[in-house]
Amino acid sequence: MKYTLNTYLKDKLNILLYHGVTDKPNEGIINYQGKHINKDDFLFQMEFIKKRCSPLSIDEWVEIKKNNKRVPKYPTIISFDDGFKNNLTIAAPILESLKLPSVFYITTGVIDTKKMFWVDVIEQCIHFCEKESIELYLDKKICFDLTSNKNKSTALISIKKFCKQSKSDQKDVIINDLINQTDVIPRKDLHDNYKTLSWNDLRQMNDNQLFTIGGHTVSHNILSSVNYDNLNYQISECIDKLSNELKSKIQHFSYPEGQKNHFNKEVILRLKKYGIICCPTAINGYNDFNENLFQLKRVMVGFEKIDFPHNKS
Repeated sequence: MKYTLNTYLKDKLNILLYHGVTDKPNEGIINYQGKHINKDDFLFQMEFIKKRCSPLSIDEWVEIKKNNKRVPKYPTIISFDDGFKNNLTIAAPILESLKLPSVFYITTGVIDTKKMFWVDVIEQCIHFCEKESIELYLDKKICFDLTSNKNKSTALISIKKFCKQSKSDQKDVIINDLINQTDVIPRKDLHDNYKTLSWNDLRQMNDNQLFTIGGHTVSHNILSSVNYDNLNYQISECIDKLSNELKSKIQHFSYPEGQKNHFNKEVILRLKKYGIICCPTAINGYNDFNENLFQLKRVMVGFEKIDFPHNKS
C-alpha cells in the first residue's frame, strides 16, 4: 500500500482523529465500527505524515494563528480522544520513534477506575449477550434480533445513534436497561480494546515533550445534552483533575462525539471560562487558516471506513 499527497490539503490544516491503535483482530462486533485502527495501518500513515507533510503540535497551530505566521505545506495534527491504554502501549512508541507531536484528549472518569465508556458498554453488552433477542424502549418498544453478528451490529448502531440524540439522563436509563436485558456485566478486562490508561501512564506521557494532554470531560457525556450544573462539572472537574494529577496547566479540550448538535455557544463560553484556548470538533473535514479554534474539523481515520486523507496509489 502506498499513499500520494492530496494536493487539496497543501494549505489546509488536517487534524487526524484516532481513538485507539490495536494489534488484535476484530472479534464478533468488537471494534465493528473501526474505532481502534490496526497497528500496521497506523504505522504506515504516521511514516507518510513524517516524510511528506508538516506535522505540528496543537500549540504550534495556536501560535501560528495567534501571530499570523506562515502556514507550512500540508500542516497536520495527530490527535487521540478518550484515553485508551493502547495509546501508550502501541501508539506512543510509534509516535516517539518518528518524533511526531500528538495531543491526547482524556476522559478522566475512566482513568484508574472500573468505569467504561458508555458507547463501549453498549458494544460489549450486545457482543457478549447470549439471548436471541432483547427489547428496549427507544421512544417506543423495539425488539432487537441478536441471533447473528450482522443483526448484533445493526442493533449496536441503532442503539448508539438513539443515545447520541438523547439527553444524558435518558441515555443512562437506556444503558442500564440494556445491561439488565442482556445479563452482561461490562468489564474492561473482557478485551484489550476496552482497557484505559492509569494516572501513572498519563504522567509518563505528559513528561514526553512530544505529547500534549487535554480534557475530554469526566464521563464522556455530550455537553449539549446536560444541564447547567453538569456542564460545569464535566468541564471543570475534568480540567482540575488533569491539572492536579499531572501538575500541568490544561489549555486544550475536545467535545465528546463532537458533531454540530453536541456543543453550542454556552459550552464554548464555559470552556473559555476554565482557560481552554482550543477545542476541536469531530466534524469530518479540513480547516482554512481562519477557522475558529473552537470549530476545528477533524478526520476520524478508520472509523466507519473513513479513509486516510491522502490518496491510495
